[in-house]
Amino acid sequence: MNEYTLYKYMEFFIISIYLIFIYLLVQIWFIWKDIEKNDLFLKSLVQESFFRKNCLYVFLFSSFFIIHEFLEGLEIPNTMVFFEFLEIIAIIILVLFAHNWYITLKPFAKKKKLLE
Repeated sequence: MNEYTLYKYMEFFIISIYLIFIYLLVQIWFIWKDIEKNDLFLKSLVQESFFRKNCLYVFLFSSFFIIHEFLEGLEIPNTMVFFEFLEIIAIIILVLFAHNWYITLKPFAKKKKLLE
């Protein structure tokens, strides 16, 4: 398998990850609309472990994305697959960030009945 074919497979994988990210964002948005924002909810949302985890996700995403863009700008020959690999890691971290928010918000959402 040559580098260009591998690059195309990686691009397909990146698009798939972006679709998962968009799905999670839409789910978070729907959950956020159903949450009653009170003091108990806000206090549980700003726990130190949740805050640290989010900071770590943002730092890692930013680092991998900046490294990807910086190295890609240098135009080093035959490194296209390596650059795409860095982008895949950055996007996976972004999906993990969204998933962390989804898992945290889901217990606070009110359950709706189908027929009311």
